[in-house]
Amino acid sequence: MKTIDAVRTQSRPRCRLAGAALLVLALAGCAANGHQTGSGPSVPMDDATPAGPQLSAFLDSAATGSATTLATSPLGANVAIYARERYFAASGRQCVHLELTRTAGPSSLDDGALACRVAGNSWYTQRLVTALIR
Repeated sequence: MKTIDAVRTQSRPRCRLAGAALLVLALAGCAANGHQTGSGPSVPMDDATPAGPQLSAFLDSAATGSATTLATSPLGANVAIYARERYFAASGRQCVHLELTRTAGPSSLDDGALACRVAGNSWYTQRLVTALIR
């Protein structure tokens, strides 16, 4: 007849192995669920407009303070676009705050916009909510 100490000694390696297996599975599950790609969420911004090739090329490399002038863009015609601060939104998207100035026609456009990189590394633009109520 086996003693209680003999039974405990035989079951310890099995418990350790089972515990290690559970730990590995738990960590693998957490790592799989928490993984995000650098391109951000796959859903475009609501009511946003694709930036287009010229503006996207500018946004890809624009440092804070950089400027470009575009004859046509989703943000309007004949606008000077100034890149302001870059940041990561709560959604995980890489975003750039933009300042807009009209270069021809009525100079009443001193506006702000937001550009964010979404699925497939595409840039989308959207006017700032605060600009709509002015």
